Formats: sequence, C-alpha cells, structure tokens
Amino acid sequence: MKCIVKFQRAFIPLVVSSLLLSLPDLAMATWSITAVDPKTREVGIAGASCTDFVFGIAGIAPGKGVIVAQAMSNMAAKKVGIKMLLEGASPQDAIRAINNPEFDLNFSLQQYGIAALGFENKTATYTGKDIDGWKSTAQGYGVSVQGNTLTGPEVVSDALSAFEAASKYGEMRLADRLMAALEAGAARGGDSRCGKQKARSAFIIVATPTDDMQTPYLRINIPGQEEGGANPIKLLRRKYDQWLRLESGNRKVSLSERRAVTTRSDTAGTAATSSNS
Repeated sequence: MKCIVKFQRAFIPLVVSSLLLSLPDLAMATWSITAVDPKTREVGIAGASCTDFVFGIAGIAPGKGVIVAQAMSNMAAKKVGIKMLLEGASPQDAIRAINNPEFDLNFSLQQYGIAALGFENKTATYTGKDIDGWKSTAQGYGVSVQGNTLTGPEVVSDALSAFEAASKYGEMRLADRLMAALEAGAARGGDSRCGKQKARSAFIIVATPTDDMQTPYLRINIPGQEEGGANPIKLLRRKYDQWLRLESGNRKVSLSERRAVTTRSDTAGTAATSSNS
C-alpha cells in the first residue's frame, strides 16, 4: 500500500505557558509506532525518546486500538482517546476531539498518533505547528508512525518502510514488526538530542483482544539511561528476544514469567547505567 508521508519544520515559540513548563517527564524528542493487526486483532505500540520515561506516552485499548500522546504529552487527551477507542470511535474522531482548542489551549504543542481495528485505512495523526525541530508522520495500512525533534524525516519514513516490509512475511507477529520499525528509526538517527545513543528510554506494548489494559500480553519498558550511556533500543531488543525465548516451544508464557521480564526491564536503567559509567 502506498504510504502517506507528511513533513514539516517549526520552532517552539519563545513564550510557553507556565503550566506546560511545570509538567514533569514531557516526552519531547520522540518517535513512536502505533499499529493494529486485523488478523490476530492485536494492538500495539513501540516508542523511544531522549527523555527518561517515554513509556508514559502510550495508551492501549485491547481489541480496539492504541494512542500515543507525545511532544508536550497531554495525559488528559490520552485518557479521552482511550475512552473513545473503547466506545468504537474512529481515529479521526478521536483526533478531532483532543486537538480542539476548547479541550486544549496548547494543542499546537502536541503530537498524537492513533490506530484502530476496523479503521485500518484510516489511521490518524496530529502534529502541532509549534513543536520544536524536525517533525514528521507517515501512515500505512493499520499503522501510523510519528516523531518530533528528530535527526530528519527518514527516521519516520524508514520506520514505516521496515514495518511494512516485515508485514509481507506471515510469520512476523505484530510485536516483531513494531521492533523492526523502532530499530529502523534508530538506525537513521533517532532523537536529534541524543547523538550516537539515539534515545534514553524505549518500550513496546502489545495486547490481545482478551487482555486487560493493565496486564497486556507483552509489555517491556526500558527506563531512562544516563546521558551517553546504553542505547535503550538495543536493551529493548535483548529483553524482547528473552521474551521470545520464553514463548518458544509449544507452551504459552505464564503471566508470572511475563511479569518477571517486565519487572527486570523496569529496573534495567540502574544496571545498564552503572555498567556504562
């Protein structure tokens, strides 16, 4: 399917409201992939950022769809998006609701990406005109890639290309495609502020239709690495490969095993940074 790529460059205004300046863990400098699989009805997200906790941008509605709220990361918008997806709203309807100035006076500093089952040809993104630096979005069938403060538009376009190339192989699960896309974005430079490190935090989440929002089938989070330390996308790949090994054979990974991988991932930042200091 022919992808649609939108690209623009802008700078944050010199004056930003004191409310936005006081918010913690803003997910500036982020690239993410939101996607759904109509065959398995899985939904998932992967993302990375030069911030300590990019995981916070993700919102997931099992059996329905996914949303990311990045740049200034309006968490209220993320909650509204999840609620609307659970109610069966289209990605476009959700975007219209949360980038309305009556809902968010600072909508020009937000970036969103939404994908939903049943709307595979209608993924939606929004990128505010006042977001700093290189920012780009690209959409394909059942997938949307978005990023800001990037090294260039190829971070997003290559991520989409990698996702779609992996989709041609039937054995590539949604999680495999999300990982391939995230790694492709990193290979093209990733976050412009992190240099060779590419990012400081990264994550992947995939939910099956029957999962609870709080305990998705796959959830691996690599929290903030120290500046100049370990590459979190590489750490994420190691944890993901570990998860795949647990899943190998003719058995399912138990919930306790999945939680063990997640717990070790959430504390990986301390171990990784100490080994790189």
